[in-house]
Amino acid sequence: MTKGEGRFQLPIPFGWFAVAKSDELAPGAVKTVSGFATEFVLWRGADGLARALDAHCPHLGAHLGHGGEVVENDLRCGFHHWTHRGDGSVADIPYAKVVPPKLKKPCSNAWPIHEDWGIIFVWRHPHKVAPLWELTPVTEIADEKWTPVQFNEWIIDVHVQELTENGADTAHFRAVHDSRSPPTPEFKIDGWTRSSSVSTKMPTPRGLVDGKISVRAPGPGLSFTRFHGIADMLLLQMQTPLDEARTHLRHVYFVPPVIEDALAGVTKALLRETPRQLEQDIPHWRHKKYLRQPTLVDGDGPILAYREWYARYYV
Repeated sequence: MTKGEGRFQLPIPFGWFAVAKSDELAPGAVKTVSGFATEFVLWRGADGLARALDAHCPHLGAHLGHGGEVVENDLRCGFHHWTHRGDGSVADIPYAKVVPPKLKKPCSNAWPIHEDWGIIFVWRHPHKVAPLWELTPVTEIADEKWTPVQFNEWIIDVHVQELTENGADTAHFRAVHDSRSPPTPEFKIDGWTRSSSVSTKMPTPRGLVDGKISVRAPGPGLSFTRFHGIADMLLLQMQTPLDEARTHLRHVYFVPPVIEDALAGVTKALLRETPRQLEQDIPHWRHKKYLRQPTLVDGDGPILAYREWYARYYV
């Protein structure tokens, strides 16, 4: 029994998940990544593109992250110098007269990659199914040139679904964060993406201010939370399952190139408050248990609706 089976009894979902910051992988670098109860290897070729393969060479099982070397855009195994392309095909076997035709073909050892917003994402599916949706540009970052100003990360003993379900649990906001429960947003589902928005009065040093928070989640691994009115800020949240019981959570905060003086103080306060509130939840996440049939009452929030949406990411 793994650590997670007793408390959660939930599988690992499929989708796009963050595995590294872009600046953690320089050209020519090889990085072993632990995630999804397995290991794989990232490298960046001379062309600047990141690539990923299963950690062990299909030849005789050598670990490509230990002794592996980048050659142009490919990864050479340190044990027998088989050279692998990013699509899983074998480019060269130095001591063989020819590379067998079946080894020249792309294979399921490869992990599809998307890199944007300063983050490297991989597509994870237990049956190695090709990506079912793509990650698309974000207007604020791609067109309006919003820039990252803060990065936070945590490794938390909780299943990835439990972590994100927290937003649908409106009753905990008063008990844990000493704030009134926010209005319950309605989910909108568009293919594999969930979106919601809520308008509410938000407390600031200037008193209550009309604010709006909108969320777009293209799958279970990331979401974009946009703050309007109270401040102009965009939170990219990324939750990556390390296994059935641990999650690597990353936050990147983006702001406009120029912030109005009237919003500067509130923006700084939000940058402090959002991680603070999350850290108030962590002690509860570390010890709670997933209940398939929870005892819910009026005011608990759309927890069951959230679970229904999330279930589409399990095979």
